[in-house]
Amino acid sequence: MKNRNIQFKPSAGLLIPLFLGCFAAVFILAPTPAAARDMVPFNGTVSGYVESQSGTECEPSAHVINFGHANQLGAFTGTADFVTRPCDPDPDLCENNIPYTGTFDWFAANGDEISGTFEGYLCPTETPGVYDNHETAEVTGGTGRFANATGHFELVGQLDFTTNPPSFVLPWQGVISSVGSKRH
Repeated sequence: MKNRNIQFKPSAGLLIPLFLGCFAAVFILAPTPAAARDMVPFNGTVSGYVESQSGTECEPSAHVINFGHANQLGAFTGTADFVTRPCDPDPDLCENNIPYTGTFDWFAANGDEISGTFEGYLCPTETPGVYDNHETAEVTGGTGRFANATGHFELVGQLDFTTNPPSFVLPWQGVISSVGSKRH
């Protein structure tokens, strides 16, 4: 009968820890999936209408009702507040442009929220009362799956002041931090 007690040579005592160390290094050095997904595409369209207006002639403000759909948010509703500066056009932009700034709060169907700021300008089109929109928005936070979210997106489209109430459709493209991301 053969001896079942296999004797390890002294080199085996060195090889096993070396093997385990290499095995651990593979998992430690491998890129984590979360790192590849920190920022994800954030594309959609927001539509809406002006609910109320106030302010002065040179700094009118508007409270806007929003609704739309986005790939990371789904169907959403919300509001935005604009402050325009029609008396202070930027000479480096289109002629008779109207610069503006504001904030937004959008809510997904489950109540999760994203919020942020935006700035942009409107350029008159050949149709009186219709303006091309040029806008940049920053996601600065949120709730639920968007808690501490960050992101950036650029909106285009048109605003139509000939409708009652004035209305708009603004498609956008950008990025937002993914759920569970370290960039939240």
